Amino acid sequence: MAEGIVELYGAAQIAERVETLAADISRTYAGRELTVLGVVEDGFMFLADLLRRLDVPLRSSFLRYDHRSLGGVQDLNFSTPLDLARRDVLLVEGVLETGVTQEYLIKQLESRGAATVKLCVLVDKVDSHRVELKPDWRAFETGEHYVFGYGLGMNDRWRNLPYLARPA
Repeated sequence: MAEGIVELYGAAQIAERVETLAADISRTYAGRELTVLGVVEDGFMFLADLLRRLDVPLRSSFLRYDHRSLGGVQDLNFSTPLDLARRDVLLVEGVLETGVTQEYLIKQLESRGAATVKLCVLVDKVDSHRVELKPDWRAFETGEHYVFGYGLGMNDRWRNLPYLARPA
């Protein structure tokens, strides 16, 4: 383990949670095609592992949103053009902190005609929520201010750790 950090959830714990989430999501969408949208950058490792374990027909794409210093989220960019009309959409995010951004993203996806939009997060920082949004699925719940590793960055570092950690 790197100096100055404390492991919160190990690689085996993460793999077990991803497997459990994938099984539950697969049961929920059994017999239906699912569109999975992974929010970059923080959700990419979680998304990759989750996608490999989902047992439903699916389409997937990456979603990036642009922040503007004065107005919050302004634009959604998909890695490939998507028609979301009448589609079941699963939004996969690395961290749910305030919930403001995810609430906005869900509304935007619904406005594009999605039949359903559900949220799956790796880390839910429940003490930081500013809106009433709750994820439909979450791997871990924490009150920790900074969580990094397993794709989550802290100052764009530590994304390569195979576990989730916090500063010591």
